[in-house]
Amino acid sequence: MALKQKLFSNIFLRNMLADFGFRSAYSTKKGGFTPYFQYIIGPYEQDYYLYFREEPFVKRYKNEIFNKLFEYDRNDISKYLAFHYDAYPDKQAFLKFLQDEIIERLEGRPTNLQKSKLQAALDWATEKLQEHQARQEQMLRQNIEQEVRTLLENRQNGSANETNDQAKTFTENLIPIIEKLVQPYLAGSIKVAHPKYFERFIQHCYILRNLQYTDRSGKVKGYLFDSFSATDLAFILRLHFPEFMGKQPNTIQREIAKAEEDINRDDEKFKRLEKALREFYFE
Repeated sequence: MALKQKLFSNIFLRNMLADFGFRSAYSTKKGGFTPYFQYIIGPYEQDYYLYFREEPFVKRYKNEIFNKLFEYDRNDISKYLAFHYDAYPDKQAFLKFLQDEIIERLEGRPTNLQKSKLQAALDWATEKLQEHQARQEQMLRQNIEQEVRTLLENRQNGSANETNDQAKTFTENLIPIIEKLVQPYLAGSIKVAHPKYFERFIQHCYILRNLQYTDRSGKVKGYLFDSFSATDLAFILRLHFPEFMGKQPNTIQREIAKAEEDINRDDEKFKRLEKALREFYFE
């Protein structure tokens, strides 16, 4: 067993190392990160790429993004960021990453000069996000207008039944368009650390949805929720969890049903969880 593994296997030493800043989820992983900023393994050059002698750790990679940013003045910061932004296909994800990283550094102790440059980068990212959302809205509006024109043109030449069918199809096509339009303003971005936790999370929600309190005789007196269905949960997952975005609600409901079928109510873990939740809410 490696020395670090031995140290971290001891809870006391693990906590002590964390207190002194020696504990990080990224400290032993090379690569494995999303390359929002382009990088090259090789000698340093005077351009906008990031350079490393070997595949970097994720923390070193992120630090180098800002080490390079601090080399530039406000005007060249915009060019540096635009160089990487233009190359990355998912613009919204790039901007979200950049905003999160900048905010984390602003919450630290940057020098006044670094703070000024970080703020310039944040202003740039905010402006780009607004431009991106405006373009998305324009495209969605154009799609809606085209659907309406098609429906009206067909209505002039079709029967009542055909018109109803067209209206139904139009409505079905419109729903995802509207969802995309409002998503940047309403949707969250809740990320579960590992896919295996999704089933447990759904099962946890099942226990919450059905959590009830009883009197001394065991008679049910009420529930935690007056209304909270599997359909409600499906829309929550679809709106706020990236893994479920784009899936149809009925598809998500089938996944919910499968997870709930796998609940073993005789399992002590579920019994303890349900008991703890009842005590927390009702006692």
